[in-house]
Amino acid sequence: MNTELALKTLGLSERESRVYLALLDLGPTTTSKIIRKTGIASSKIYDVLEKLEHKGLVTHIIEKGKKKFHPTNPEKLFDLIKEKESAINEALPTLKLMFEKTAEEVNAEIYKDKEGLKHVLEGIIKEKKTLYAMGTGGQASIVLPYFMPHFYKKAKDNKIKIKVLSIDNEKTRKQAKELTKEFNNMQFKFLPKQMRDLMIMLIYGDKVVIMPLTPSIESVPLAILVKSKESADSYVEYFEWAWNSV
Repeated sequence: MNTELALKTLGLSERESRVYLALLDLGPTTTSKIIRKTGIASSKIYDVLEKLEHKGLVTHIIEKGKKKFHPTNPEKLFDLIKEKESAINEALPTLKLMFEKTAEEVNAEIYKDKEGLKHVLEGIIKEKKTLYAMGTGGQASIVLPYFMPHFYKKAKDNKIKIKVLSIDNEKTRKQAKELTKEFNNMQFKFLPKQMRDLMIMLIYGDKVVIMPLTPSIESVPLAILVKSKESADSYVEYFEWAWNSV
C-alpha cells in the first residue's frame, strides 16, 4: 500500500493527503510553496490546511507577518484511529439495537423426500416451541409410519404443545381421537368440510414450513422451510384467527 493510499484509509481526503505529505517533505513552509508542490489551487489550500489542523496533523506559526505551516509527528495518526474507535464504541450499542429492530435475516431451504421431511420434524423437536399445523390430513403417518409415533412421543417428552387445524373427514377424526387420547399435549380442531386439498403449513418458533399437496406427496414429499420471525408471527396470528373461528 503506498503512503497516500494509507492516509486515505485513515480518513484523509486526497488533497489532505497530498498536503500532509508535501509538508513532511518540505518542512515548515508557506502556502505558496505548498501550492507549487501539490498543484492545489490557492482558493482551496487554506480550507485543506484548516482541516489538517483540526485533525492535529498541521500547526502554524507567524513569522514576520507570514504564516508558516508545520507537519506534526506522523505518530499523531494513531490518535485518528483512537478517535474513530472511541466514536464507534460509543455509537455501537445504539446501532446494534437499530439493526436488530429493522434487519431480519430470511433464509429459505427446500427439503425433498422422506429423509428431508424427517429433518424438518427433528428440527421441531430441537426448537421446543409450540407447533401450529394447518391443512393436515393424516399424510405424515402414511409417509413416515414408523417415525411419526417417535416424533409424537418426543414432542410430549419435551412438553411441546401441538395445535392442529385438520381437514375434516372420517380418517382425520379417527386419527385425532387416537392421538389426543395418547398425547395430552395435542389439540385438534377441524376446518370446514368444503376446505380440502390445502397445502400443509407448520409454524414453530421463527420458522414456517409449507408442504404442497402434490400427487407424489406420499412417495416424494416436498417441504419448503422459511426462517423469518416476522413471517412466523404473522402466520401464528392467522392460525389463531382460524382456530377461534371454527
